[in-house]
Amino acid sequence: MYGKIVREMRTGKNITLKEAAGEALSVSQLSRFENNRTMIPVGNFFDVLENLNVTIEEFEYVRQEKKTNHVEKILFRIEEYNNKKDLEQLRNLITEIKQKNPVPYSWEQFLIYFIKCILAIYDEEETQAYQPVLDYLMQVENWGEMELKLYALFSFAFDIETTHFLMWTALKRSQQYLQIPSTSGLLYAILTNSFSTFLTYDRLDYAEETIQLFDDHHAENAQFLSPHIDFMFNKGLLAFRKKDLKIAKKYCENAIKICKYFKQKESVDYYSKRYKQWLENYKNPSYRELSIKMGMFDTNNS
Repeated sequence: MYGKIVREMRTGKNITLKEAAGEALSVSQLSRFENNRTMIPVGNFFDVLENLNVTIEEFEYVRQEKKTNHVEKILFRIEEYNNKKDLEQLRNLITEIKQKNPVPYSWEQFLIYFIKCILAIYDEEETQAYQPVLDYLMQVENWGEMELKLYALFSFAFDIETTHFLMWTALKRSQQYLQIPSTSGLLYAILTNSFSTFLTYDRLDYAEETIQLFDDHHAENAQFLSPHIDFMFNKGLLAFRKKDLKIAKKYCENAIKICKYFKQKESVDYYSKRYKQWLENYKNPSYRELSIKMGMFDTNNS
């Protein structure tokens, strides 16, 4: 991957292999590196970047962008196959990812575990695919973006007490990270995903605790409108589960009205669909809805 990025940067600047290699490498060495056939020493790599007038910070930014886009594409496919309940495509995707020989603790390896957990829901089989993820999360002292997203992805797969414990763990271990304005939205995704999991498994005490946590400690710091709308709607869902139709309709309809007022069409459609399903099914004790939402992905299962 490193070589491919160097080649894209070099050709984008119309710099020849000879010019990029300079005195550091032969043209053939650099060509093999760009084609991912061999690696080059770190010192020579920095020399090549200098010849390209590219800083290591710029290179790392491009690398991370490409890596994130790659993960997002896989998540999009998982969402698509899951919505269609196409289990065969999900199994094929596992095989496809495995062929790239993902390293331990990489997003690709974690996504294999994620797909297996989804398949276990449809097959109604017990699975321990989440265990490596749980082991990883427990050993990391300070959580960053990857750990927060992993928790959000897998919270439905853990037993409910573990999910409750990890919600508080996420809030404690990521405090410094969540001070960054561009990523603080992850906090609200963690809370709403946890709420959804608790509601799915009828732990109304934990669901109510999560709403109270948002109201008492995090609502006033939410700079965007979406967390407030989401938790207003969540209050309606909790009321549905408690069979309090009047309160349920009040919160859910108010959330949808706010989305309409600010012309958030996608949000109107999203909440309206869920509201309709709850109106039709709230008396059914076996009705379940699991919503998983977060930064780079938004997957919903009912």
